[in-house]
Amino acid sequence: MPLAALVLATMEEDAGAAAQPLLLTLGGQTLLERLVEQAVRIGCAHVVVCAGPLPGSLIQAVDRLRSRGHDIRLARSPREAADFLHPDETVLLLSTAFVVPDEVFTGLLSERPPAVLTLPEAWGRDRFERIDASDNWAGAAILPAYIVHETASMLGDWAFGPTLIRKAIQQGVVRRPLGVAAEEEADELAPIHAEDLAGTVNAVVRSAKLVPDGLLERLVFVPGLRWVAHKLALKPISPNMTASLALILALTAIGLSGLGLAVLALILMCLVHIGAILTEFLGQIGAPARPFLRQVLAARTLLLPLILLTLAGRLALTEDPMQPIVGLLIWLGLQNALLLHARWRGATLPGWRLGTAGEALLLSAFFLASWPKLGLGIALALALVAQISAQQKFQRN
Repeated sequence: MPLAALVLATMEEDAGAAAQPLLLTLGGQTLLERLVEQAVRIGCAHVVVCAGPLPGSLIQAVDRLRSRGHDIRLARSPREAADFLHPDETVLLLSTAFVVPDEVFTGLLSERPPAVLTLPEAWGRDRFERIDASDNWAGAAILPAYIVHETASMLGDWAFGPTLIRKAIQQGVVRRPLGVAAEEEADELAPIHAEDLAGTVNAVVRSAKLVPDGLLERLVFVPGLRWVAHKLALKPISPNMTASLALILALTAIGLSGLGLAVLALILMCLVHIGAILTEFLGQIGAPARPFLRQVLAARTLLLPLILLTLAGRLALTEDPMQPIVGLLIWLGLQNALLLHARWRGATLPGWRLGTAGEALLLSAFFLASWPKLGLGIALALALVAQISAQQKFQRN
């Protein structure tokens, strides 16, 4: 069935934009934009925003969403919102600000409509609609479009959202509990004031997903940068800023390797990894970095092979090209490139790998200790063992 989204942003006539949680700003975008982006990401072909009175900030948010190519329509009444929905569509109903991972919505969509997300009745009474003695409505539901049409046609002085949910319950509804362990967690998911956003950031950072490259990123960078992202999220620092800085550092690292400054190049490479991970965290909290920057940073693991091969070229041009260190640099650079290519093709690399940032730190230590050949030899041995391990896993599968 076709899938559409209906976002209830109806405001009171005398309420300003500050009274609308959907217009709270987190990470450079309103919570309305965040919800719409999620709805599109999980398969909604078009989005209807039922807004009532239209504050300028809401119109600006909708204009930004349209500029990104989203099919989004503004309705000033429930009846007008229903007119934008085809009777055969399934409708993802979203009420007020609601910050959850995509998996919550996809799990809801796996149910047979009508279905609603629920919380225990005692939780979040100031944020969620009570539907009976046992449950509150947790702000999201899937409904057949005909229920929206029927409710809009018979609506009198009743509120649109609660009436929709009660009508669905009368017809028999699947209740899917929202998977949170405590009332405090539920409150973090549904901010109603700007003061609540710090808790919302905490909830997003806890659930933010990232695939680390090796042990150093998994054990050191990712945990530390979760904390940093939490501190930076409500500051005027955007993912575009951190991504641009990481890109500048990457270009500088390549330039330094061309000058033969191996240690500085490798340390800067580690900072590039830190900037890329921080960019991913901030992008999941708010508006993501520009697609070009994200694509460049996604290839950050190629930086180590490029630095090693550039260093090898520098040494080959300025010194004896037959010395062992040149061969080790070339072999390790190509071996790392082969491992990365295998991973991109679906190979499973061993979990004990240092990762390219970890190898860069290892090599930096040996270069500083004036034992570059030993460091390159150890890194090369680890890369070869990783390749053998990946091949054995492939053969077993």
